Amino acid sequence: MSEDISKIADPSTIGLASFGIGLFVLAFVVAGIGGTVPLGVIVPLTLAVALVHFSAGTFGYIKGELFSALAFNLYGLFWFSFGILQLGVALKWWAPDPIILQWFYLAWTIFTAYVFIATLVTNTALILAIGTLLIVFALLFLSALLSSQSLAVYAGYLGIYTALNALYISAAGLLNTMYGRTVLPVGTPWKSPTLPTAQTRSL
Repeated sequence: MSEDISKIADPSTIGLASFGIGLFVLAFVVAGIGGTVPLGVIVPLTLAVALVHFSAGTFGYIKGELFSALAFNLYGLFWFSFGILQLGVALKWWAPDPIILQWFYLAWTIFTAYVFIATLVTNTALILAIGTLLIVFALLFLSALLSSQSLAVYAGYLGIYTALNALYISAAGLLNTMYGRTVLPVGTPWKSPTLPTAQTRSL
């Protein structure tokens, strides 16, 4: 059984690629760059990203990688719920409630905060990706709380950087594996785990 598990490719590479692509498009929309993107693009994209995240998270559990499993499954939930929210708005099933959106973004800010703390024992690239994602969610929460469109725009621009960072980590995972050497460095941990057996695998 352990041999079969060892043959499973690192799910974080495809998970981060889908995260980067989805966030890249969504961040441009939030930042107001390039005009309005139709919901016919946003809804399928967010649901597709959620599906890939759930798959990556499931294989993370199979491989015994708690960090990858938790992060991908939970962020998959974000993409899925966001896609359903946009679909409901498009079909006029409901209108987005500003108060609910505040709690929605606050919840993801809290989750991302402790995920960020966990990344401190992984690598610099991932620390920066999750760190900036934390700021993105915080800005979206404040934007909903204060009804400030400018804060949402800032979140969009920072989201573009976060997306590119995620794509960089995914590219590093692919190229470093294929070439058998470090083609794209991801940096070192900022903290050392207390126990030598602690899981320090990156996303």
